[in-house]
Amino acid sequence: MTYSYAVSRILDHFPDLKAEDVTWRLRQSTFVSIPHRYMYFEVLKAASTQIIGFLRTVENAPPIKLFLDGQRETRRYQFIHGRQNVPLPSLADLPDRVQREVLESRDFLRITVVRNPYTRLASAWTNKIFLCEPQGIAVYLQIRGSLPGFNKKCPISFEEFVCYLESKCDLSTCDPHWRRQVDHTFFSALNFSCVARVEQLQDSLRAFAKHLGLSKPLISDSKNESLRVTTTSYSEELAQRVYSLYRSDFEVLGYDHTNWQTGRQNASPGDRSLLISEEKAVDEIIERNLIIARLYEVRDRLQTQVRWLTRLRLLSAIQELATLYRRFRKKGPANLGMEVECPQPPAPDAECESRVI
Repeated sequence: MTYSYAVSRILDHFPDLKAEDVTWRLRQSTFVSIPHRYMYFEVLKAASTQIIGFLRTVENAPPIKLFLDGQRETRRYQFIHGRQNVPLPSLADLPDRVQREVLESRDFLRITVVRNPYTRLASAWTNKIFLCEPQGIAVYLQIRGSLPGFNKKCPISFEEFVCYLESKCDLSTCDPHWRRQVDHTFFSALNFSCVARVEQLQDSLRAFAKHLGLSKPLISDSKNESLRVTTTSYSEELAQRVYSLYRSDFEVLGYDHTNWQTGRQNASPGDRSLLISEEKAVDEIIERNLIIARLYEVRDRLQTQVRWLTRLRLLSAIQELATLYRRFRKKGPANLGMEVECPQPPAPDAECESRVI
């Protein structure tokens, strides 16, 4: 089978991967501007919301649309990661000649932003796992066996999360929020010309702005701060375990694995670092309530449609068609004595490539 130039190049470096999974990841995580001569490969939990906002400004993107691409978000601004909200093609969408130009031309900026594995993993746990965000529910179920009760909650600790990664995760293909960065970006295959670090983000983005011919960066100094309700505590033993999991990130990206204190945020009694401002708490509650309200609107609309179909006596016919379709998918057209055009295969596991930060 013949693959595109980019996919073939990646498979040469990562022969154990499937071509369809590589294509899917490129479509979700790469953003290419031919006029501005750049490609950005997104790494979640590494300033990706800020960078996507930067690209939307550069490309004069329209207002953000909500509930796209099957996203499950709890804040409206997180829908910025919906692929349709960034008006740029992916590397996989370009013809072979252009893919080669993007990956080999000296005047093309190929940029990705990476982060210290200690702090990136801590951020993923704090933001997605501890508060049981939609992307963390599957992890909670695997560790606890059931969802939190109505009253008493039992959040997953950071050490429990590390144990889960050690025993149940392939960090080269798992959820992109805690997937190894060098695996996620196909680092050895894509010839990056700029590998920016979150820790020196402003300097790197000044270089990006210069490449675009801009007089000043289009990103603020403020970070995309999540709601801080807990802190991450690294011990030397736990840091060593994380280093073992993310050794290639440390070595290839040049992070010092002995400086694990940089990822340490020990909480002590009366520690004011956990205090949440009234403004931040109100903002978080309002955002979640607006999302919940919108989901109820969608549910009500669907219920109305079902009632309408029922009155027209079409629901049973639709259910019969759905049953026939499931039989077709299970047995294939040959076994059903039918000649039909096969539907397109579904995209890879949405959980493994969910696009939220």
